[in-house]
Amino acid sequence: MDIWNKIICHEGETFKTITGIEYSYVVYTDYILINNDNRRHITKEMFDLAMKIENPSPSKLQKADVWGPSYVYGIVTDKRIAP
Repeated sequence: MDIWNKIICHEGETFKTITGIEYSYVVYTDYILINNDNRRHITKEMFDLAMKIENPSPSKLQKADVWGPSYVYGIVTDKRIAP
């Protein structure tokens, strides 16, 4: 199962940033919307980019121009999503 399908499967569940902030998300066709910040929409491409980064961290994701690096990190490193 690819990462986007895993993200879809866990829609609405609680995730945490590296600092412990809890959030969930809603999935749309090609992006997610973070529930605790309606301005934060993160595209499918951002997750694809994040998966190409070896040992991702919020700072590495930010340097790679990934939008919402703390949220993306919380999702791609979670045991429910991580490969």
